[in-house]
Amino acid sequence: MESAGSLKKTVYNELMGDIVKGELRANDIVTENSLIQRFSVSKAPVREALIELCKDGFLRSLPRYGYQVVQCTVPEIIEMLDFREDLEVGNLKRCFPFLTPGKLSVFSDNIDEWEKKGDIASDLYGNYYRNQYFHLLLCSLSGNGYVYRELEKVLRSSARFFAVYYSSAWDNERESKGLYHHMILDALKAGSLYDACSYLAKDISAVRDEIRKVIS
Repeated sequence: MESAGSLKKTVYNELMGDIVKGELRANDIVTENSLIQRFSVSKAPVREALIELCKDGFLRSLPRYGYQVVQCTVPEIIEMLDFREDLEVGNLKRCFPFLTPGKLSVFSDNIDEWEKKGDIASDLYGNYYRNQYFHLLLCSLSGNGYVYRELEKVLRSSARFFAVYYSSAWDNERESKGLYHHMILDALKAGSLYDACSYLAKDISAVRDEIRKVIS
């Protein structure tokens, strides 16, 4: 029998996945009763998952009505991406002098292992998690737990606009499909901080530019 915490996590992850894949869109409504029926669980784990999704900015509670998917505004998206660029590039600059061959070898091995899990370059949902995995792994090289947690938080929040971005980028052949990730890693192996930071900034700014195209 699954624990209450495990059931809550299942409901949370499934609903966040629906938002990432665009199956739940901004302003859509979900209710406790519909989720209880969907997951065949009691009210407690459903309510706990909904409360957590509200805390993380995915949903807002509408008393006596349900829970509404929060719309992510363009200014908010741009601010998140600007914050990510400042955070990640700054973090990479600080840790670069301490990136030993051993650290980079572990990084490379992890990326190879992740990509062995399947051909996820053509899968929007899989690509979201591959992208999240890469940026968190890169951030972890500094050993700064606070920076890592802040990046984890903003990456989770980015799920709210993920479906809009990737659907458009894929359709218009403007999604890099991990190309910048390999360029960043190659630059780090070559000892070029400038190139690694440049590719990292381009990887993040590509999302910002695509969002502007979608909205305008």
